[in-house]
Amino acid sequence: MFISNPKTDTMPNVSDDKSVKQKILDAAGDVFGRVGYKAATTREICRAAGVNIASINYYFGSKTSLYQTVVTDLIARTFARYPVDSGVTPQSPPHVRLRAFINGALLRLLSPDGLSGYPGKGQLVARELADPSPFMDDLVNEFIRPAAAILTAIIAELLGPEANPQAIMRCQISVIGQCFHYATARPILSRLAGTNASDASAINALTDHITRFSLAGIASVRNTLASAKDAPAQAGSVNGGTP
Repeated sequence: MFISNPKTDTMPNVSDDKSVKQKILDAAGDVFGRVGYKAATTREICRAAGVNIASINYYFGSKTSLYQTVVTDLIARTFARYPVDSGVTPQSPPHVRLRAFINGALLRLLSPDGLSGYPGKGQLVARELADPSPFMDDLVNEFIRPAAAILTAIIAELLGPEANPQAIMRCQISVIGQCFHYATARPILSRLAGTNASDASAINALTDHITRFSLAGIASVRNTLASAKDAPAQAGSVNGGTP
């Protein structure tokens, strides 16, 4: 004879539990991406997910916690799929590591299974940059700062012994700025040049171009830094120093 157990009868099914949570995460990512954190409402998210209005509090505690989970999960999965080093080692030549870094950034930004593969969620990063949420510091510390440290080491090695923090920082911004521009200005670029930089071959070609362009710029900065170091010695020689 079957005897009902009140405890087990009221517990959610594990598979159903995961399904509901994923529905909420997917819907929340789309809503947050389209209208932003401030304008999004839990009612709209629950309606889009097809779940009860109380589900967000049950599974995530609050809209704030849900947003943090969505953004962190999206960026974490993208970095896991396309890591910063792209398979090279710290012992690889700096120009090889630079290309790997650029390729990873472009794949995360442009690939169909990167950030651009989520029509709503893909806008979350752009929104975070334009109007940072309270979690921006956490995202920077967990994902951006470690990546920036890798790029810092690469550029410092390419610039040579005369590298200084300001020169390194400016070169960093120039490198990553190119990658971001192809992502954020995609609607304009597609109209101006008819480019579609989302397939693998296009991303690979773009990686080669940005790498060549960046290496040439970094080499120019390196020469300028070296010339600035030699200038005082040359001036001293001209003003009466011993040849």
